Amino acid sequence: MKKMLGLLGVALALVVGCISAPVETTKPAAATGAPGEAPIWASEAERPRWTVEEPEVDSGNLIFVGVAEKYATESGARDEALRNATTQVVRYLGTMAKSKYEKVATSYGLSTSVVDPTTSSREYEKQLAANVTKNVKARKWYIEKWNTNSGTGYKTFVMATVTAAAVNDSFKNTAKENMEEAQRKAKEAADEVGRTQADKAAKFWADMSKQGVVE
Repeated sequence: MKKMLGLLGVALALVVGCISAPVETTKPAAATGAPGEAPIWASEAERPRWTVEEPEVDSGNLIFVGVAEKYATESGARDEALRNATTQVVRYLGTMAKSKYEKVATSYGLSTSVVDPTTSSREYEKQLAANVTKNVKARKWYIEKWNTNSGTGYKTFVMATVTAAAVNDSFKNTAKENMEEAQRKAKEAADEVGRTQADKAAKFWADMSKQGVVE
């Protein structure tokens, strides 16, 4: 009998422990801010997985994530997140363009003195930055409201998209301009070696103008 009562006591203790133990709740975000900072509200119960995804291509659209850190106003945070997404687009595609320039230039046997992938990718980034801003569209938003050491701040994430066609058009236009420049240099070359190199560069850029940076 004593043994039975002892077992009942243990079971009762476990039940009471389960009832009284604090229940874990999903916070709006992991509290990873500075000491004294904490999230107090979020637009969703959990931070969406897409907020940490890498750039990808989906149905002809490139998807990027822009972030704004604890702006005083929600509208300001939204604007900054979209600007950040645009910057991500330009940098990522500039890197892709450079890689493509390097690969194809090698197949043409062109030295960096004739075709410089670094300089060319920077030119592409400039044209892309001028054209892509109007083509970047916000698809999803996730917003957190934080208590910070300086007041209330909004941390904002945006899933932004831009069409592959838009970025490829900028790539082709840059290549076309470089092709025309190489053709001009070929005509003005002082010797056969310079003319041959410029002709090869013109053919290289003509090839690039028919392709895109995003397949």
